[in-house]
Amino acid sequence: MRYRPFGISGVAASAIGLLLQARPGADIQRLTLAGLENGINTFTLVGGSREAAEGAGVAWTQVERHLLVLGLRLAGPEGQPVSAEYLSSTIREQLSWSGLDYIDFLLLEEPAFTALTPDAIRLLGDLRAVGLARLIGVVGASEAIDACIGSQLFEVMAAPFDMTSGWAMRRRVKSAVEADMALICCDATPAALCTPPRPQKPKLNLLGRPPVHALSGAGTYAFLHRTPGWSAEELCIGYVLTEPAFATIQIDTTDVGLIERYAAITDRDLPTGVAAQIEMARFGAKDTVARSA
Repeated sequence: MRYRPFGISGVAASAIGLLLQARPGADIQRLTLAGLENGINTFTLVGGSREAAEGAGVAWTQVERHLLVLGLRLAGPEGQPVSAEYLSSTIREQLSWSGLDYIDFLLLEEPAFTALTPDAIRLLGDLRAVGLARLIGVVGASEAIDACIGSQLFEVMAAPFDMTSGWAMRRRVKSAVEADMALICCDATPAALCTPPRPQKPKLNLLGRPPVHALSGAGTYAFLHRTPGWSAEELCIGYVLTEPAFATIQIDTTDVGLIERYAAITDRDLPTGVAAQIEMARFGAKDTVARSA
């Protein structure tokens, strides 16, 4: 595992992190322990589940607290303002369930940070001041997040980023770095890239055979599913690891076996030629996977 500075906070985050949320098939305690065994020290708990918080909390006791970088991610009450009362009760509840005294960062999803009431904004400052949430951050990919960059209220930005990300997102990342924000990549393996294309019946030539094209797939993302020794997901993660702006790449999985594979990518270099294929696919393919910035 490799470690990177978490913004200017003074703590070191594992280049691969884990998103922990309650859902079918997710054994949070087992996933967390697997992460720890593979050198992962950065975890983001999605708030709302007592079972998930308790499971993660049991696993975290295996490591000294100061070696961990732990965050809480909140979406806020659906369709309602995010009040100080909601934030206070939710955070204290999650701390109690997980057995933590504080969290290193609090992440507010876009519906939450755009619906903060004045008293909630004041509370965020108070949480930071008393050390319950040392850093405050936002999660999002729309223009709404631009107003948060450079704000005295937010020091962390979590955003989707992959090899198809457009210039708007890349400028946003650059601006966040210039504002000394800690950056988290929260979707490095989008399904649009990692799902193998459906095989199509080839057209036959005059001899009744499929034509041979020496440059078949050039300028597309087909190489993601044709690179020996690498899966599409691993190539996507490997690509984002080449972007030094991100302190950690957040992995969302219920498969314990994948954690070891993804953690090992930090010690691997992208195969020769893949960087060129990525650039050709980004700029030259008519069938490039479109992704909103």
